[in-house]
Amino acid sequence: MKTTAVRSAARLFAVCCMSLLLSLPATANIRISGIDFVPTVNVGEAQIPLRGGGLFRYAVVFRVYAGALYAPSEIAGEDILGADVPKRLELHYLLDISADDFRKSGLAFLEKQQSPADLIALADRLETFNAAYQDVREGDRYALEYHPESGTRLLKNDEELVRVPGLDFARAYFGIWLDPQQPLSSSFRNDLLA
Repeated sequence: MKTTAVRSAARLFAVCCMSLLLSLPATANIRISGIDFVPTVNVGEAQIPLRGGGLFRYAVVFRVYAGALYAPSEIAGEDILGADVPKRLELHYLLDISADDFRKSGLAFLEKQQSPADLIALADRLETFNAAYQDVREGDRYALEYHPESGTRLLKNDEELVRVPGLDFARAYFGIWLDPQQPLSSSFRNDLLA
């Protein structure tokens, strides 16, 4: 008799827990370093999940931004950079940065990572892309987004600033963060690809 009562109580408890879980919103945000990111984004018509994220620090003490990488789940982490698939890197800034600093640091990393011939092939598109940068204030977000049919977009607070064509451009620019040899930060890269 007691065994039947315990089983009934256990079943009731399980049903109540399941009902509670099912009533939670399916689109609950994911917190990365105290910043909310959505669990999926649309890039073109493709809905892609959050793959990983983390906190980027400069000189160990300065919290610069929290970031999240969105990419198809069927692509292995080490293959995301070269894959011709929709992807998005979203960065939530924790301090102010000038547009000129974005241009200078982006070019400095590309010069480390790319061959001179590749930089020449990218030059016009890099100039167009870099001209679109704007100053950011704490709380602003930049997103770097690639879609095979439309190229690479730079968005600030979800407003498109520029779009440039070419998978080669996407590989180079996403490579600032995802390059396997010389990324901006190896630990941040690993967090994004987790």
